[in-house]
Amino acid sequence: MKIAVVNGPNMNLTGVRETGFYGKVTWKQIEERLRKLAEEWQIELLCFQSNHEGEIVDFIQEHLSSLDGIVLNPAGLSKTGYSILDAMSSVGIPYIEVHMSNIFDRGGWHAQSIFFENAAGLVVGLKGYSYDLGLQGMKQYLDTALAPN
Repeated sequence: MKIAVVNGPNMNLTGVRETGFYGKVTWKQIEERLRKLAEEWQIELLCFQSNHEGEIVDFIQEHLSSLDGIVLNPAGLSKTGYSILDAMSSVGIPYIEVHMSNIFDRGGWHAQSIFFENAAGLVVGLKGYSYDLGLQGMKQYLDTALAPN
C-alpha cells in the first residue's frame, strides 16, 4: 500500500506560524511520527509539500499510477485550488482532507473547502495529530476497499 501526504502552501512553517491554531510541533516532527506509523502499518509513505499549486498538480500526476491514496492538506488553497481538485478527480485516487486547525470554527474563508465533498474523509482541528488520523483513516479505507469480497 502506497500513500502520499501532500501539503499546500506554508505548511513547511508548521511549528513556527500561528502556533495557537497549528501547535508548536514542526512539520519535520510530524513527518517522523508519520513515517514510524507507516512502517508499523506496512505503508510506503511519500511526503510532499509545495507553496505552488502547479507543483502539487505535477506531483499528483507523476505518481498517479503508483499511489493507492492521498492524505491532503490543501492549506490556503482549500477554497481556490481547482487545478488540484481537477487532478485528484481525473486520476481517481481516494483522498482524505486534513487540516491542523478547526477550519469550521475559524470561519470566514478558512471554513470553505472545495475538496471535502469528494473526499473519502475529513479530519480537522487536531493540530499535528490530524495527519496521524488521516493516515490511519486512509489505511482503513484502502484495507476495506481493496479487501477481496
